[in-house]
Amino acid sequence: MLIGKKGEGVSGSDRPTILDAVTSIMVRPEWILPYQAVSSPSDRNARPFLKSRSTTSLASEQSDFLAESVSHNVKSFYAEKLMCQMAYVVEKMSSRSVPASVVNFCGKATAYAFFYCDGVAEILVRLWATPPEMIKRVLAEHHLARDADLKSSMSFAVRNFPSRLHGLGFKSVKATVQHLRSRPRFPLGAARINWHGPWVRRWAGRDTDLFFIFTRNYYSLMGDYIPPDLMSQGRLCAPGHILLQAQVLTVLESIVLRSDTQSPLDPAPGSSVEYNGVFGETDASAPVLPLSPAATSRSMAENRLIILLRDYLSGSSSVSEKPKEIFAGSFEHLLKAAARRVSVFNYNACFTLCDFMEEALPILHRYSTSSASSYTALDWPFWLSVCRKMMESQNTMTQLRVYAFLYSLWGTVTAEPNRKHHVCLDWLLDEEYFYAQFNHWCPMVRAYYMRLLCWRVGRLGVSSSDLDSPILKTLARRLDYVWCTFLYLQGDVRSKGGPRLSTAPCSPAPSRHLLVVRNDSQPTPGSMFLTFDSILSLSSSTQSAAYERHSSLNTSMGSKESSATKKPVSIGRKSWSMLKNMMSFTTPATDSPANRVGENTAKLKGSNTQSPSKTSGHSSPERQETPLFRAHSFKFSLEWIGDETSHFGKERPLYRPQLPVPPSNCLERPDINVTDLGLYQPQGPAINVGKYAGRALAEWDLVLVEFKEFCERRRAEGVPNHSQVETPTLGVETFRRPG
Repeated sequence: MLIGKKGEGVSGSDRPTILDAVTSIMVRPEWILPYQAVSSPSDRNARPFLKSRSTTSLASEQSDFLAESVSHNVKSFYAEKLMCQMAYVVEKMSSRSVPASVVNFCGKATAYAFFYCDGVAEILVRLWATPPEMIKRVLAEHHLARDADLKSSMSFAVRNFPSRLHGLGFKSVKATVQHLRSRPRFPLGAARINWHGPWVRRWAGRDTDLFFIFTRNYYSLMGDYIPPDLMSQGRLCAPGHILLQAQVLTVLESIVLRSDTQSPLDPAPGSSVEYNGVFGETDASAPVLPLSPAATSRSMAENRLIILLRDYLSGSSSVSEKPKEIFAGSFEHLLKAAARRVSVFNYNACFTLCDFMEEALPILHRYSTSSASSYTALDWPFWLSVCRKMMESQNTMTQLRVYAFLYSLWGTVTAEPNRKHHVCLDWLLDEEYFYAQFNHWCPMVRAYYMRLLCWRVGRLGVSSSDLDSPILKTLARRLDYVWCTFLYLQGDVRSKGGPRLSTAPCSPAPSRHLLVVRNDSQPTPGSMFLTFDSILSLSSSTQSAAYERHSSLNTSMGSKESSATKKPVSIGRKSWSMLKNMMSFTTPATDSPANRVGENTAKLKGSNTQSPSKTSGHSSPERQETPLFRAHSFKFSLEWIGDETSHFGKERPLYRPQLPVPPSNCLERPDINVTDLGLYQPQGPAINVGKYAGRALAEWDLVLVEFKEFCERRRAEGVPNHSQVETPTLGVETFRRPG
């Protein structure tokens, strides 16, 4: 069926249907029953595979022999067909261009052959050429010694798996390495397959989704055999599990630690796409055409590991919870192992790691907080320590990326009071850290740090807690100290006849400033051939278009959408309505009579002067209380400065620094006795950064004006209260150096 009746090729239009049919036959549970009847202890206890002592004709020894013969024939026939599919997989994946439907089928077929075809697993794990160092690092992340002996755990972990996989159970690093160096026994029919051909590169996780689809199906199949009461350390002993984790770690590090001078002829993992085979079955080892940097740049949300994580842990996935829990725990351990190898002075690695964390951590956090998950919470102290370690590099681009990371994941990072206390009071508002960052020598770092303080730390009404008052009081005290430091230094230079401290705000970049703009453009998809077949949750489809397929933004904006933006789109619309919805019109998406009544009611409220007694009968109280506004997406963009409206480079009168408008209205701040400035002489960490205090205070004033004007404009446009005012996104992609 795969190669045609007489060897002819299958047409591109018929190929997906045929592959789906073959996949449906391959995953039928009837094929798996003979393996489960032999390996599962519950089935052995319930119905022992022993000879019956009954003298009846239906339960005689002949019937037992017939059952065993049928079981053996089923397993032999299934293994034979899986081996034929592996020959098809190796042949197709050795071609230069592979259709997405073929890649999807090959990944599933490889996973089933790994479990149920004799000798295939032994061959596949040797093709990875896993170095022993990777296995030792995986053990270290699970708090196991590098020379740990897990023989007892291995015997318990592999007892339910098919017997042909027991040789891949993990005992120790030495035993595993010796086993991999031995020559595998080729099963019948495997000798004619070119296992070491060009497809090995893709099997190792390069260029296609083959390895990632295999990983997804491996965990799904492993969940049927792994003992439910096995701990995380014992799960490493499952057949091939630690070798698979070592290979995933290799792929992950190739993404994070990729070379700055990577050639287009050697693209990063996940940078190529699969096209239909209209150019023939060329060799996969042939060099690909070089692409421009714009063509090879893809967002981290489209990385194959992120797609695998999002797809596997989504709520609509048909996989049971046990494999999800194992996969989530393993993935976090591997991400921590990759983070430990990143140098704080490697700017590109830190930047890429933050990109990966910004996508992966919200997915893991969302899964850990789901009701059906028994997965423990993320190791947030470790990830926060990673961020603080990056800030010690003194690299401005790394510092900006960390601030953008905290800004984007603020709702997730500060979800618990203990974490919020640590992030705000013990880190961002720490006395030494605050003075060093608020008065930083780089204007761009000051701009990002101040916007993090204004839009996240000092903004109330979005998520209130008991820590709001201590945090705001600490922020006010820090600002007052900077203000008094400036007054003291200004008076000191006047008495000595020296030059005054500058109070002219600096632009973040030469002739450019950060401006809040509408973000209505949808992200350009980097690949149109995503082969993961599970559907994401319906909640993701109701997000704003600007936040689609981005994990961090998908989490932070979920609670800010109004009910008016979540109305379902009618299917029976006219054909021209599709073009209408693609434009930035403000009309509602549905064209129901209720919407027209609401629009007419809103017009009557604005233009009519009728009494309330006349209009109360035509509109319901619920519709009067419904806010008539539409939530939008905004972002900070680095734009060019107009000479006529520029506030930068000009001396600015300074006053006592304030907090963002809503917090300052609910916080009583004591007056400062500015006559006794000797008490506010710079001491400790404020001595070396006091010369930038005037510029920093002027820039903080501009940030507050920007915040106030945005909130007032959105309130005038119909936003009912301050808590529903959108928070602009903050990124660093607009001025990052290419490469």
